Amino acid sequence: MHKHLNDITPAGTSYEMGMKRVLLSSHESGCSITQIAVIDLKAGEESAMHIHPDLQDAFYILDGTLEVTINGTIHQCKKDDFLFIEQLNTYQLHAITDVRMLAMGCVIESQRTKLYPMMLEPNLHATIWGSTRLTPWKNLPQQDHIGESWEVSAVDSSPSIIANGTWAGYSLPDVIKKMPEAILGKAVAKRYDNKLPILVKFIDTSADLSVQVHPDNTMALREHNKLGKTEMWYIIDAQPDAYIYAGFKEELSEKEYARKVKDGSIIDALAKHPVHTGDVFYIPAGRVHAIGKGVLLAEVQQSSDVTYRIYDYDRMGLDGKPRELHTELAAQALDFKVYPEYRNTYKDSIDTANACLDTEHFTVRVVSIKEPIHRNMIKYDSFVIHTCTKGQCKIRIRSTHDEITLQEGYSSLIPAAIADYDIIPVSDEVKVLESYLDNSTQSTFRRMISQFLHMSNI
Repeated sequence: MHKHLNDITPAGTSYEMGMKRVLLSSHESGCSITQIAVIDLKAGEESAMHIHPDLQDAFYILDGTLEVTINGTIHQCKKDDFLFIEQLNTYQLHAITDVRMLAMGCVIESQRTKLYPMMLEPNLHATIWGSTRLTPWKNLPQQDHIGESWEVSAVDSSPSIIANGTWAGYSLPDVIKKMPEAILGKAVAKRYDNKLPILVKFIDTSADLSVQVHPDNTMALREHNKLGKTEMWYIIDAQPDAYIYAGFKEELSEKEYARKVKDGSIIDALAKHPVHTGDVFYIPAGRVHAIGKGVLLAEVQQSSDVTYRIYDYDRMGLDGKPRELHTELAAQALDFKVYPEYRNTYKDSIDTANACLDTEHFTVRVVSIKEPIHRNMIKYDSFVIHTCTKGQCKIRIRSTHDEITLQEGYSSLIPAAIADYDIIPVSDEVKVLESYLDNSTQSTFRRMISQFLHMSNI
């Protein structure tokens, strides 16, 4: 790599003073060096106080006089002086004259690979049926037509960005690549080729979604070289007349299906379900479904973006063009069987993790607490995703004592290697969806029985 200083575009610094030209970034270094940069400061400029729990800083003064206060002690640095600042030291910069210096940052290697609960940046998606609740609910600036918030995503088209700790600013897939077994769990990493197999979303609707279906793994691999898409819905809030469609209420042949799609009467063949807060619906690949208007829900699904639209009310997309339908592919994917029940039942007891859904693709628990609860998930050999749907809590790792605050409307990911933690309520009542893959020895048999009985509380 060969660069000339004058060819590098100046940028702002994290000190909120001066300008920097980055000679070497963390993405280019491939090691614990986070940055090497030339920084120019104007006389009189002063930074805010800094502290880095896992980063060491060093400055080499090329020209001028810089005053650095470290833990209350003032160090005056002039040309050719070198200053090294270790982690967990509080410091402040004050340019006595114009200053040019070489700044170097280095993550402590043991901290660079340190595992901790990861928070994710907002990842919002506008849709034709989107509403207005997601942004204020997440305490973000108001945006309209936001239909989805991809809470934890490793989908190539829209990956999550880590918001906290050593890996802040990195994409979730990039960090997983560095430590796949430690983050995903050995069994998950092996089964899914070191990729996160779950996508978690919030969905908010102001109009009915399209009638659709998702392919299973076999079809999705054959047609798109992707995972299939099985999902579940947890209703967070619903208007009094809100509903969803899930499954058929009458048996159709493929010919009848094609006719109903063509004349727009396919809606009449679907099972319609009024919904209320706390309702859960399992939508396996092949099951026809649509979310109605006035619904705010959390969705846990396989990490896939393959959807076959069957019917969309002749609507235009956000681009003003008709939205694509996939009726022939949908016919291949559809399960036309009528089932006696489409709603999943579960107990919602306080101060416990309530069994909600257990499938080969993901396991979901509804954690309802007023008091702290201990969750040792190490035996499952899996990452754990927490999605807060009510209240506010802290999650504290027992081995490292790292702690995050999880607010309503946000999610976090706990790496498999440290999945022994306490969930501590901050508000009077807290509800959290806990999603993971169950790789324990009894899980296969339990899933077979659960799916056979079409129940979720076994």
